[in-house]
Amino acid sequence: MRLDCIQYAGEYSGLSPLVNHKKQMFVYKTPARDFVSADSKRIAEWSLTKSSLNVTSLYNEDLDYPELFYGYPNSRRKLNDGSENPFYPFRNDAYLFLSDKDLDDIEMLILPEQRNIISSWYQMLIDGELDEQIKQLRADAKPFYQYGYSKL
Repeated sequence: MRLDCIQYAGEYSGLSPLVNHKKQMFVYKTPARDFVSADSKRIAEWSLTKSSLNVTSLYNEDLDYPELFYGYPNSRRKLNDGSENPFYPFRNDAYLFLSDKDLDDIEMLILPEQRNIISSWYQMLIDGELDEQIKQLRADAKPFYQYGYSKL
C-alpha cells in the first residue's frame, strides 16, 4: 500500500531520497518478513519501503498501544546491492509513528540524533508526554504536495 506524505512541519533532509521528480514523497507499507533479517527479539511486522530501500521497520513493543511504533534508518554504509545507503548520514536519527488501526494513515515524528534513546522517546509517546508537542506540530503542518484533494 502506498502512503503519501501530505503534510510536514519543520525541516529535515534525511528523507529527501524519497522525493520523486514530481516533488512527491511516498513509501510503501510492506510486510517486513519479505526482506528484513533481524534477530528473534526484535521482529517488526511492517516496514516502510521505497523501491529497493527499506526506509525503516515499524516496531511495537507494547501491545496495549497497537497504533504506536518506533523505527530508525538503516545504519549500514552500503546497501545489499553494494550501492551507497542514502540514509547512512542519518543513521543516528530515530522515528516515532502514530497510526490508525490498519496503518493506512501514519504520522511520523523525526528525532535527530536520538537513536540510542528511542526506547525512552517511545515510552514518552505511550505515556502521553509528547501530546502537546504533537498537537503543536499538527497546527504548524504545511502541505507537502498539492494532490488536488484533501484527506484532512
